[in-house]
Amino acid sequence: MAVLGFQLVTTLVAASVLSKIVTYFSFTRFLYDGLMRFAVPTDDQLLSAIGNHKTRNKTKKRRPEANNSGLNGDADIFYFPRTMTIPLHPTSISHIEAVPLPLYSSCQWLLDFTVCSLCVFFITEAAHSPFMPWYQVPRMANHSATATSLSNSTVSLPAMISFSTRINLSIVWLSLTVWFTLRTLLSMTGIYFRRSNPETARSDSRSSSSASGHSSSSEKDASTAEWLLVLCAGFIFLVITGFVLALDGRFFDFNLHEAYGNLTVGPPTATAAPLITWGAFQSMIALTCALIGAVYVYPGLKFGKIYLDTVNNDSTPWGKRMLLHLTFISPLFPIFLWVDPVIRHLVDFLSACQHNPLVAQQPLLLIALNLVCECLGQYLGTTRLFACLFVVILRCLTTRCNLQTYLNSAKDKLNRFNREPGRTSNREVQRLVASIFYCMNLVALQYIAPTILLLAMVCLYKTVAGLSWFPVSSLTTDMSGFTAADTHPPTATDPNFGRWISNDPSTNSDSSWLVTVSQARLAFSQFTEVFAVRAMAVSRGVFGFLVWWCLTALQSVSLLGLAYHRFASI
Repeated sequence: MAVLGFQLVTTLVAASVLSKIVTYFSFTRFLYDGLMRFAVPTDDQLLSAIGNHKTRNKTKKRRPEANNSGLNGDADIFYFPRTMTIPLHPTSISHIEAVPLPLYSSCQWLLDFTVCSLCVFFITEAAHSPFMPWYQVPRMANHSATATSLSNSTVSLPAMISFSTRINLSIVWLSLTVWFTLRTLLSMTGIYFRRSNPETARSDSRSSSSASGHSSSSEKDASTAEWLLVLCAGFIFLVITGFVLALDGRFFDFNLHEAYGNLTVGPPTATAAPLITWGAFQSMIALTCALIGAVYVYPGLKFGKIYLDTVNNDSTPWGKRMLLHLTFISPLFPIFLWVDPVIRHLVDFLSACQHNPLVAQQPLLLIALNLVCECLGQYLGTTRLFACLFVVILRCLTTRCNLQTYLNSAKDKLNRFNREPGRTSNREVQRLVASIFYCMNLVALQYIAPTILLLAMVCLYKTVAGLSWFPVSSLTTDMSGFTAADTHPPTATDPNFGRWISNDPSTNSDSSWLVTVSQARLAFSQFTEVFAVRAMAVSRGVFGFLVWWCLTALQSVSLLGLAYHRFASI
């Protein structure tokens, strides 16, 4: 650790765990083990349930070789009225049963990698916590004074060449988590653009019993409607993002104008040209938000359906029902923390309440109001972080409950199927029950992928924006007092450029090579400090907006799914 650095050792350990231990242990067992599903009814169970109402398939002859080979041929198909009551028997499942199902590898990899990346992040955060004895607030010192102190002191080689404290490797892990999550969401959304996918396998199997012409036309119409919904949602979210960006600074507190002003390379003067135009900057953010909103459509629709089924179930305890209600509306709390008029009026109202004579007589209430005002004022960034983490924790607590509700939907689906007129076959009933468990990994990913994306975005927002988990002075506060003359990067035409590099050895022959390399390291350190300050300002605006948009898109599509399944679905 003394040679490689603390963060690199933590990264190597996490990579070893991810490549070795997850082969024998996966965190999917905490997601699936103990859940209950309805077993697929066998032919004998169906025969005993329908009694003498069955009829054999008379269109094809019986083929004994099909039964001898263990295959289920057409001779095993029998028909009965749909109104027959078919009992379903619950059985416990484990993560081993989910391995052969589609999308299990994506679910396993996303969960395991997210856990490893979060471990690296929180270990790094704990190591750099202000409560640690070795903690030092990073600050930018005067370069001339530092150069003088370096020339008059002895510099050790390990401290001179160690860059591990300047590079936060947890950012790499969190960035990879965001990439893998977006890739998973895009792959699941791509299912609706193709015909051969797990979700449409059920409709393909059911439609095989109908006419071929009607089946192909209905499948084509359904597939077209699915990808048209994704494209329409992406366009609508693109338009909404444009309106939100136009209101920044007047209604929302994203500081995107300040972030755009720091997209420069030269000295931060009024004539410094940004790297890209303001329109291109807004377009990049809008396209990213439209992509996030488009991939959130079907996860939001599924979440609204599961939420509605859970709260409408009479057997759901009131405590669990309240937790589900809170989980559904929880994104609204951090969303309003970026709305400037709401925060301003709330702080004014709480400040007025502190001067109320009734409140002044209750010290505990007065302290609580003062604490809330401080959290919404000076420590608003920390309050936003904890509000977003509150949403993530609630969604994690209700994950297994929502998966159990989805698995229980097999019985509700069969009951709706039994209310339809006509006759059905044993194969159709078995496919209907098995399709719920067959798509379990898809539904699990549709619920946990937005949660993981939100969590990774929040952790990235905290790290790259220089925020703090605790009500202490953040890194951006310590660096906000530096002037442009102290922080702009040097250029070759700068008359002071010689002070940023080491002196000429011919004129300073008495200086050792350690001091020369130390001065070069100082020049590199001061050069990177400029980009650290600017990147912090850019990241605070961009990632703050992306975190807010993830919450807004998630809440919007959840409300859309609730409204659709409550009023529009039949």
